[in-house]
Amino acid sequence: MPFLEIQGLVKRYGSVAAVDGVDLAVERGEFLSLLGPSGCGKSTTLLAIAGFVEPSAGSIRIDGREMAPVKPNRRNIGIVFQSFALFPHMTVAENVGFGLEMRRVSAAERGHRIAEALALVRLDELAGRYPKQLSGGQQQRVALARALVIRPDLLLLDEPMSSLDAKLREEMRVEIRDIQRRVAITTILVTHDQAEALLMADRVAVMDRGRIARIGRPYEVYEDPGSAFVSNFLGRTNLIAATVVGRSGGRLRLRVGEVEVDATGDVNGSTAMLSLRPERLSFGSDGVPGKVESCLFMGGQWLYRVATPIGELAVIRPNEGGAHVPEGGTVRVTWPPEAARVVHE
Repeated sequence: MPFLEIQGLVKRYGSVAAVDGVDLAVERGEFLSLLGPSGCGKSTTLLAIAGFVEPSAGSIRIDGREMAPVKPNRRNIGIVFQSFALFPHMTVAENVGFGLEMRRVSAAERGHRIAEALALVRLDELAGRYPKQLSGGQQQRVALARALVIRPDLLLLDEPMSSLDAKLREEMRVEIRDIQRRVAITTILVTHDQAEALLMADRVAVMDRGRIARIGRPYEVYEDPGSAFVSNFLGRTNLIAATVVGRSGGRLRLRVGEVEVDATGDVNGSTAMLSLRPERLSFGSDGVPGKVESCLFMGGQWLYRVATPIGELAVIRPNEGGAHVPEGGTVRVTWPPEAARVVHE
């Protein structure tokens, strides 16, 4: 039995369904990310799990127990919000221990658990400071310690790194993932950041218009997105309209303009959408002819925009320290057969 099980979850606001029939099963100790654009229903789903939003239909069970009659403060769930929501007049230790105090945990036990939680997030030397004396990353770790100190059954993270700068965000992704693995707590992360979801989660559920469009391990979802929406949202991609001219098992022969290519997947009908990830494309002696329209340096990579007979293609090539193809240069764009994916429109 899954530790967290959601069946047919619906949340309507008037005639609008913010969540529209979500089914989800999360195993004990798993790290799942709900990923999607603003308004897709991911935060509403999280708030329904926490008990702050009452579902219009469906059920939520944690460890086999139906949550509908259980108040939020009785669900034993730890939550880290986007704003951290720290009390400015309390020290770090007081902020972390606030939930324990509300649960009437003894002072001695509170002290032990606060020290344990602060050591886990490497803030034990800052216990006496106030939030305004901390950096953004330190404030986030306080919020995480406060969520973990109650020893929750489930940890919910609602866009917890969106207010941090890019470098700190990268560091905190790894740190939170490491802490989650050490404490082995079932965790759900809500984010619109594709890199964040792919790096941190055991599985990613991509949401679109209140529904789960695709769910699976990060690598699987990225390589086999299934739809144009997931392919386009989960990283860069080249999406090209094509016509099916032949089929053989799980492979299709597609005509794109005057060019024919093979692709993995299947569709109903004679039209298809071809997805080509820019980093899977390269320049070679054969392939689709093209002209470099622009060339952007990205540090570890070069991003090319190449005009070809099948449309403009984005191509990402590693920076190997040598010469790059200049703007106006002629190239041939090629890719391995497995890199061409057919996705549903």
